[in-house]
Amino acid sequence: MKKLFSILSVLLLIAMITVQCKKDKKVVVQEPDEPKPTAGFEYVVPDSTKFLEYQFSSSSSNYKEILWQFGDDSTSVDTAPFHTYAFPGIYFVTLTTRNGQNYSASKQIRLNIVDPTFDATKVGPNYIKTVGGVFTVSRDNGGGPNSNEGSLKVIDEDRETKFFQSGFANDLVMKIALDTPKVAGAYTLTSANDSRDRDPSMWVFQGSEDDVRWIELHKVITPQWTDDQRKFRKIYHFNNKGLVAYKYYRIRITRNNGSRDFQLADWTVNQKQPNK
Repeated sequence: MKKLFSILSVLLLIAMITVQCKKDKKVVVQEPDEPKPTAGFEYVVPDSTKFLEYQFSSSSSNYKEILWQFGDDSTSVDTAPFHTYAFPGIYFVTLTTRNGQNYSASKQIRLNIVDPTFDATKVGPNYIKTVGGVFTVSRDNGGGPNSNEGSLKVIDEDRETKFFQSGFANDLVMKIALDTPKVAGAYTLTSANDSRDRDPSMWVFQGSEDDVRWIELHKVITPQWTDDQRKFRKIYHFNNKGLVAYKYYRIRITRNNGSRDFQLADWTVNQKQPNK
C-alpha cells in the first residue's frame, strides 16, 4: 500500500509540473514582414545660370528613414532637399532608405559639375605682383636673392631668367607673405631653359592664415615637363575650400628629375580666373 501511495505521489507531481510548464509557455506571435524599402531619386538644376545649385527629389517607397549624402561631406534627411555645391567637380550622391525592420536600400549616382564659364587655359591676376609681399626661400642661390640666378628671379615674371640652386636636397620651400590676404584658386610654374633633370617633379602647394597651420591646396607627384618644354608655363587650378583668403602661400618642392641641382624660371600665385 505504501508503495502504491509513493507511485501515485510521483505521478501527481509529474502532472503538476506538466500543467505548470504549459501555463508558463508563452505563445510567440510571428511579426509580419514589412514591405522592403526601395531607393530612387531624380534631380534638376532649377536655374542654368546657377550651375552649383541642385534640387533633389526622392521617388523611394516603403521606408521610415531616409538619408542623402551629397559627396561633399554634406547630408540631409529631407524628402526633397535643395543643395548648393561650393565648387565644380565630381561628386557621388547616395540616397539610403530604411524600413522599421532595419532593411535598407540605396542608390548612388556620379554627378559631374562643370562651370560653363571656366577656362582651363587662363588664370587671373598674379597676387605676388598685384598685391605684393615678402618672398622667402628656405635656401637661396650661393650669390644671394639678387644675384643673376638668385631666388628673386623666380617671381619676376620673366621666363628668360631663372632661380638656380646647387646641392638640391628635396627640401626647397618658396613662400610669399602677401601684404593683403587673397583668395587664390590657381598658380603657375614655368620650366627653365635647360637640363630637364633639374625641373621640379613633386611638390605640395599650401595656404595659411597665420604661417603656423598650413592647408594643402594642391599636390603634384609626377614629372611635368618634357625635354622640349623649356621655358614652358603650366597652370594648376585648385578648389580653395571655403574660399579662404590666405595671407601666406608656399610651395614645398620635395623632388626633381634626378639632378643634384634645381632650377625654375617662374612661380605665380593667382586668382582662379581673369576678372570679367
